[in-house]
Amino acid sequence: MMSIDEMIAKRRRSWEKRQDINYDGEMVMAAVQALHASPELSQQIKNKPYLLIELCMTIVDKKKRTVPFFLNEVQRDFVKRLEARTDNRPLYVLKGRQQGFTSLITAIQLCFSIVRHNFSGFTIANSNDNTLSIFNDKARVPFRRLPKTLQPHEQFNNRTEMFFDKLNSSWRIATATKDVGRSKTINFCHFSEVAFYECPLSDLQKSIGEAFVEDAIVVYETTANGYNEAQTLWESGTCINLFYEWWRTPEYASNDLSVLSDLKGDWIRERVGWLRDRGLTDEQIAWYVKKYNSYIDKRAIQQEYPCTPDEAFIASGDCEFGNEDVVRQLAAVTNRIDSRRGYFIYDKRRSDDPEDTESLIIDNIRWIDDANGEIAIHTEPETDDERGEKPYSIGGDTAGEGSDYFAAKVIDNITGKTVATYHRSNVSDDAYAEQIYCLGLLYNKAIIGIEVNYSYAPTQHLFYCGYPNLYMRERIDSLTDRMTKRYGFQTNSLTRPVIIAELKQKWHDSEGTIEVDKDTLREMLTFVRNDKGKPEALSGKHDDLVMALAIAHHVSKQGKHTYTAPEAEVDILEKMFPSLYAPSDSTAHEYISWE
Repeated sequence: MMSIDEMIAKRRRSWEKRQDINYDGEMVMAAVQALHASPELSQQIKNKPYLLIELCMTIVDKKKRTVPFFLNEVQRDFVKRLEARTDNRPLYVLKGRQQGFTSLITAIQLCFSIVRHNFSGFTIANSNDNTLSIFNDKARVPFRRLPKTLQPHEQFNNRTEMFFDKLNSSWRIATATKDVGRSKTINFCHFSEVAFYECPLSDLQKSIGEAFVEDAIVVYETTANGYNEAQTLWESGTCINLFYEWWRTPEYASNDLSVLSDLKGDWIRERVGWLRDRGLTDEQIAWYVKKYNSYIDKRAIQQEYPCTPDEAFIASGDCEFGNEDVVRQLAAVTNRIDSRRGYFIYDKRRSDDPEDTESLIIDNIRWIDDANGEIAIHTEPETDDERGEKPYSIGGDTAGEGSDYFAAKVIDNITGKTVATYHRSNVSDDAYAEQIYCLGLLYNKAIIGIEVNYSYAPTQHLFYCGYPNLYMRERIDSLTDRMTKRYGFQTNSLTRPVIIAELKQKWHDSEGTIEVDKDTLREMLTFVRNDKGKPEALSGKHDDLVMALAIAHHVSKQGKHTYTAPEAEVDILEKMFPSLYAPSDSTAHEYISWE
């Protein structure tokens, strides 16, 4: 007897040869008879109900023809990911238009409901129109076309629910509201076009989320819609993220190649080159160009048919650093592996001078590798035997109003590239300052400038720890009317636009290659001009890393820009009486070990 897979393969071959839906129906009837006659085949269906889709179901294709429901490449991939789940994390499908996921996920739930006892499936649609469309076109019609012997007895079948009383199983659909799904018990939930819900996703999770059984299958599925709660969920790491590029759908191809010889605009010319670099055929690229040409708002192509996840969630309006440039750089660094990630440990003690109650001594600094550490080392510090030490700068942004993150960026003063990133929430000023102290020493005593608007404490702590290279700003003393110098960088209405403009210039001069940290690049995507023309993070987003990077580039002007020989730390007594000074153990200023 044939296996289920062999029966599906036979159905495929028959359809490719005959394209006859009536003959296909006869094959489906024969397959159903085989299922009923074989306990082994029936058990395979009970274990994997969704095998019924390709074995027995039909669908209306984009040409309005009734055809067998054979899975396309992205649908097959989704089923494999569903089967491979080893935990109960939700699946999150981010995709382009009309790739067949709503049809597939609805069919999967329908198969579960007609095969298993006590199954409860639920779909949440973004609008009333889509609720009715999914129920009629994706569920009821395919169910009615199944052989009668596969259709369980229905107690009722209304506009939003199919209930099979003898199995005590059901599938329901509803429009997204904050109270949807309360008082239910749910085995499978599909959030359809979740980025377009009018009610807050957080409210939905609190209501329907309590109805999920322990091993419930939860699927979020959507095309993107800017930087809303759906994007936050994608970035949260709580889901198994599945991104499906538009070109993985075979029908997205055109034989009209003439459009490729008349590309209007730099953006589409660059995009065509980018697509060719990724191995797309001329037919696929021609389809994309025709779709692009059809839009009045050309930016719509990036949300409707995205090429990367970050492009899919692109903000409405342009970010300060250029949407396309940031997306391109994000794609370039997606698979980049940082040199190290971790944090520093060290010994800390008060000064031996009893009259000095403020100074601290930090030594015996060691690095600890930790995949969850707050410091990412993108490029390790450089020291050349002939040229000396490479110069670096560090800019810091503290957790001020509206932010709960401390951030710091380390840049190479010669190339301008980011070489390390610090990012952590819920940390004290002192603990933050001490990590930056160690980071500065590691990077050849980098010049450090931390903003002092909301807290002077980190800069003060660096001073009391004796950090040797702190940035100093100039200001007019209100009493003496003389120019004085103060430690730390002050962000205000005068300095903020200056450092942002400087960073933008550096970014564009390097064509975006100066930044390699993915979190920073994602912040740059959501750094836009508000209604008053002020560049800042979108509501609900952060700009800690962007501001730290801007500060780093600004304070670098006060640092060195060429390799220099390490400065020997010798005081005046040692110069006068060298014989009295024996070599000592390494100190914090000279030594950091990797552990």
